[in-house]
Amino acid sequence: MDATPHFLPLLDAGKPVVVLAGIHVGCYELFGHERVRAIRDLKGKRVAIGAIGSAEHILVASIVAYVGIDPKQIDWVVTENNPAAMRLFEEHKADAFLGFAPQPQELRAKKVGRVILNMTQDKPWSQYYCCSLGGNREFIAKHPVATKRAVRAFLKAADICAQEPERVARFLVARKYEPRYEIGLEVLKSLPYSRWRDLNPEDTLRFHALRLREVGMIKTAPQKLIAQGTNWRFLNELKKELKA
Repeated sequence: MDATPHFLPLLDAGKPVVVLAGIHVGCYELFGHERVRAIRDLKGKRVAIGAIGSAEHILVASIVAYVGIDPKQIDWVVTENNPAAMRLFEEHKADAFLGFAPQPQELRAKKVGRVILNMTQDKPWSQYYCCSLGGNREFIAKHPVATKRAVRAFLKAADICAQEPERVARFLVARKYEPRYEIGLEVLKSLPYSRWRDLNPEDTLRFHALRLREVGMIKTAPQKLIAQGTNWRFLNELKKELKA
């Protein structure tokens, strides 16, 4: 599972990746300091990221492209990883930062910056999957039964997150994925895990592919990427089998 836009450069480069399903909406929130009050204010500003080509870099590039800003007009502050990027933002060494849960919850608790974009709530991003599931093309072709089982496991896990967030929060604490029960529960309750049934993952790929192609970050036409790099058969079958 990965941020949906992060699949697009891989597909554009001809990597053996196939997108199989959208999982849920949300996850990411864009924070800014005093000089950044809206997405358009990011032009010429310092945006902290873990790496060029990282999920956060690709997603911010798509976000700014939507409002007519070329990602080349962003001053990308590259660090060794995403947590280090957040520290730079906290230290006011960057003007903006795209946080992945539970980072937004931590920044709010520390009263650092302000939320410029909440992808769970703000359109059009709230209408598209933040996270999607992909697989290796050869494995999927050779092992369709195992692939379907894996997709089913992800989708059933999403349903459990939606229906039993307290149980999942306790699981996260027990496994030390997120030791703070209250933070884990807040994240689980804020994300619409049940929406894998409602939205069209193809729309999400097309939306971001159009943005990235407009600014020259990918070259392949969106429809060609979708035709060559997706397989919705397992998802469509599971939508019927895993009825709400």
